[in-house]
Amino acid sequence: MSVRHVAAPAIDAATTVLRVIRRASRRPLATRVLLSCAAIGAAGAVLLTVANLTAKLLIPVFPPSAYILAGLWAVPATLALALLRRPGVGVLTGLIAGLAMTPFSPQGASVILAALWWAAACELPFLITRYRRWTLLLHVCGGIVAGLASIAVSAATGVLPTLGFSAQVLTVALSIAAPVLAAIAGVALARRLRRTGVGGQSASGAASGRSETSA
Repeated sequence: MSVRHVAAPAIDAATTVLRVIRRASRRPLATRVLLSCAAIGAAGAVLLTVANLTAKLLIPVFPPSAYILAGLWAVPATLALALLRRPGVGVLTGLIAGLAMTPFSPQGASVILAALWWAAACELPFLITRYRRWTLLLHVCGGIVAGLASIAVSAATGVLPTLGFSAQVLTVALSIAAPVLAAIAGVALARRLRRTGVGGQSASGAASGRSETSA
């Protein structure tokens, strides 16, 4: 499958999601925010490319490592959301990460779709609450949503049903725990970066005073 055949619909899907998010926020993304998303997306692409290569080595020896490393897909979007606290930055960062990963991924351009749905899962709790709060709990919920989506994919593709009961329990547990822990790590990293002056408080968060309970 060519990059053009996958990238075009992926970008269209991301554009649609960003349009919905923009209507919810009613504020455009500033240039500084866009550049920050690009930087986080590029760094996330490096992290995920290394994780994919590591998974190839570990999976034959320790199959559960696939689910543990999969949680790292939640890091770029979570970091962008926790650091920038702006609607749409998670999905935009995921799109950039997917595009940057494409030349180095064995899955080719389909990695763009994977990066997008992970990012969308991480952003969904904030969209549902209309971006009024930026709490750790919502980031954890994003990780849970991503984990449940991963489980659904495993079930739909026939991977999960072929496993024994104990393996199914382990798969489900790791599929949820890994992105949740990755989300917590992303929030912790965002907190450290904000202490150094990177990111800064969003105007909407400063105005409400209700959204400062997490990162």
